[in-house]
Amino acid sequence: MVTTTLVGFASLPADTFAAGPPTGQGISANGRTGPFASPPVQGFSGVQFAEQGNYWFLSDNGFGNKTNSTDYPLRIYRLAPNFRGSGGDASVNVLSFIQFSDPDRKIPFPIQNENTAERVLTGGDFDPESFVIAADGTIWVGDEFGPYLLQFDATGKLLQAPIPTPNLFELKTLNQATPLVIGHRGASGILPEHTLEAYRLAIAQGADFIEPDLVITKDGILIARHEPYLSSTTDVASRPEFANRRTTKLVDGVSITDWFAEDFTLAEIKTLRAVQPFPDRDQSFNGQFQVPTLAEVIDLVKQVEAETGRKIGIYPETKHPTYFDQQGLSLEEPLVQTLVDKGFTDPNRIFIQSFEIQNLIELKTKILPAQGLEDIPLVQLLGDFTQSFLPPNSSFSRPFDVFFNFSRPDFTPEKARAIYGDLVDLVDLKATTHYGELATPEVLRFINTYADGIGPWKNSFLLRRPLTTPVDGNGDGVAEIRSQLTGEVLPLIQNAHAAGLLVHPYTLRNEERTLVLNPDGTPQTPEQETLQLIQLGADGFFTDFPETGDRVRDSLVFLGGTFEGQVEAGLVRSPDHPDVLARRAPSNLPRSRGYEGMAFSPDKRKLYPMLEGSVVGDPNVALRIYEFDPQEGTFTGLTGLYRMEAPAHAIGDFTVINDGTFLVIERDGGQGETARFKKVFKIDLTQTDAQGYFLKQEVVDLLNIQDPNDLNGDGSTTFSFPFVTIENVLVIDAETILVSNDNNFPFSVGRPPAIDNNEVILVKLAHPLDLDPRVGLSGFNRNQELIGNAEANLLIAGSGDDVIYGREGDDLIFAGGGVNTVYGEQGHDRIETGSGDDLIFGGAGNDIISAGTGKNTINAGRGDNVILSRGIDDITVSRDGANRFDLVAGAGVATIRGFTSDDRISLGGGLTASDLTTSRSGRDTLLTVTATGDLLAVLKEVQPSTISRATFV
Repeated sequence: MVTTTLVGFASLPADTFAAGPPTGQGISANGRTGPFASPPVQGFSGVQFAEQGNYWFLSDNGFGNKTNSTDYPLRIYRLAPNFRGSGGDASVNVLSFIQFSDPDRKIPFPIQNENTAERVLTGGDFDPESFVIAADGTIWVGDEFGPYLLQFDATGKLLQAPIPTPNLFELKTLNQATPLVIGHRGASGILPEHTLEAYRLAIAQGADFIEPDLVITKDGILIARHEPYLSSTTDVASRPEFANRRTTKLVDGVSITDWFAEDFTLAEIKTLRAVQPFPDRDQSFNGQFQVPTLAEVIDLVKQVEAETGRKIGIYPETKHPTYFDQQGLSLEEPLVQTLVDKGFTDPNRIFIQSFEIQNLIELKTKILPAQGLEDIPLVQLLGDFTQSFLPPNSSFSRPFDVFFNFSRPDFTPEKARAIYGDLVDLVDLKATTHYGELATPEVLRFINTYADGIGPWKNSFLLRRPLTTPVDGNGDGVAEIRSQLTGEVLPLIQNAHAAGLLVHPYTLRNEERTLVLNPDGTPQTPEQETLQLIQLGADGFFTDFPETGDRVRDSLVFLGGTFEGQVEAGLVRSPDHPDVLARRAPSNLPRSRGYEGMAFSPDKRKLYPMLEGSVVGDPNVALRIYEFDPQEGTFTGLTGLYRMEAPAHAIGDFTVINDGTFLVIERDGGQGETARFKKVFKIDLTQTDAQGYFLKQEVVDLLNIQDPNDLNGDGSTTFSFPFVTIENVLVIDAETILVSNDNNFPFSVGRPPAIDNNEVILVKLAHPLDLDPRVGLSGFNRNQELIGNAEANLLIAGSGDDVIYGREGDDLIFAGGGVNTVYGEQGHDRIETGSGDDLIFGGAGNDIISAGTGKNTINAGRGDNVILSRGIDDITVSRDGANRFDLVAGAGVATIRGFTSDDRISLGGGLTASDLTTSRSGRDTLLTVTATGDLLAVLKEVQPSTISRATFV
């Protein structure tokens, strides 16, 4: 157990409101009913340092979703916590805020305040859940509706269009090769399967390989049919000349009454015509196409190569080899001989597959080497893992050769070893052995001794559960989706790759009856299913619709350079993305699972946005951490994956420790007594575990913090933070972090019976962090050179001796308590300094300069400026423009040079012009408080006669 200690506590009451319009129409919970007179200061979802020991806190979208927050203005608030434990009274003061807006119309889709001049952004437009302040003073915000990255200037003005999230992932194929599109029985979703026309269409649609399932005729010719029985795929049942051929046979333990290929000569087969076996598919091509031979399929592929230059491969399957061996019609020898006779032996253009084991071992060890073709790759097909498909109805759950051999009384252990080799030591082979027993890492390594890949049924590793009520996913009024993905994915692909095996899952289809719901309940599209397999690392996939597979595969954009091996496949979209709402694209990220966390590298050159939910295709505990270049405004890759402890968990925030390590809040969805998991982890972006997730280590259990001084006043020496959403973490120093909750006003009740306040706590860690000197409060307070850009910048310095350049924009500059030099330069700037002896240059523009309590020199510059002098004997130099000087008694003597008749003086502390005495000293005018005799200001080179009541405002 990690022992941590509460060393600071402050709380902002839930019923805290800021200036602004009425907010919360339709909101009612826990005794609070909207609309409220002004916006509540709530929903803190990100925290960063501000000057003078203050902090910037980000409010989220308001009241929880897109529809109920359309009147909530999006802001960041500057707060001053007075921590109990550090001499404070546990209060939190709200100092100011920055309002986000889009007056320049950068957003390309309609917003709530679309037709207003200011275009204030609301919780109906974006859901801000994380933010950072860049080196140039711009504010980067992570949104959940897109998810988008948003860049604002110091005034809150949006600087560019929302930046969408690319669907990046590492290509996890065995050799980082492009996944293959395999035309399953040709383009069988469009045309009758296993016809030359279906194969030709599959090639035209982008298939790399076409798959002929092979059975054999009476005269020993291999033909392309899915099964030896013919009635479902040909018109044989309507041919009276073949009526007497109908018979009953036992195929892999299942009794079948039908017409069988091995009872027909090739000449007779050629009189038949193919039909579409699926009644919901197009039947208009029935009776038009012949049944092709394997030789004819090879001729087609060669013809395509001659016409187009494309080298298409073939992927034959030996169907029921034990069944055919029993009839003296072996499939393997004529298959290999046909390849030789046709001169089609390039191992890069052939895979031979089978559901049985014995025939593949014989191909590998005897038949192929005898022809000098030992390099032709073999693929072990795997059926159902759960024994749900057993005779008398199906043999899909077991390799039939194993059943057949081990059912024979004379099949001795010696015979078993002679056929199966070391497999007998890995699996207790018997008649009931099923495919699930062949999918272990140990057996996969054995499979690699005779095969180059596996072909698993997709449902065996993409786990699903049945639906009690079917769902209509495409809105056609017919509910055909009958199962839902659980989110659990068995590590079959990873284990196969670890054994050196390719993985080619089957079968992808477009019809709704074959599709499922995603774990979040949304219908999974054929494109999403294809992409999911690619993301998991499938080296290829069988599809009835090669056009769909090729389109998804070819949509991948390969990223070069540092991120070689990563690809981009469109965008990540939540259900609230504009494209999804307009039905232009499907969602692939659950609602409210966007950029919950975002952190800078210590040098602020890299930004790491972190999603809160799993993208479709990723494991359901995997959260993506991206890399983004704020200078270029572009994503530069996927840093990697964070692993949640449970699929139902969420992350709350993400912050930097040093170049490689960061802190992450992970939580469950409970509150109060139902809260079970609220923790802070340290993660290392430079190290991953065996599954490829970043290494993580618990540093704080937020439900069990020592509180020896009872800082929160609950009478206990153990402190708990049992809030449903905890979305703020910031490193203060190597031993201390700040954590705060999102109080979800007015809904959450983590400390019943009252609704939640916004609590801000300081936690001392059990072990110090390896803190980068640029991180934490000391890093914030170090001597810095801050340089803005042409935009309006938010430039914040700590207590170091800083040099700050505002540049052209209307800047908001906060200099801390060091000895600072501040150049506002162009633009209408607001400059505030701390307790140091500062040198301030306002520059051009109408500036507001608030000098701190040091001995300051202020060069107001050109423009109509406001100068607040609070320092010890400040010196202010005024130039052109109508300036206003704010003077306060007791703050020292302000010396003002360049005062003209256009300038004005504002008095603070209750003083009025009648409280002052104006006198002359040489060529200067002195302003003195009459009652006390304190000298307030010296106006250099100014005659008293020029000062009148009109001078004071």
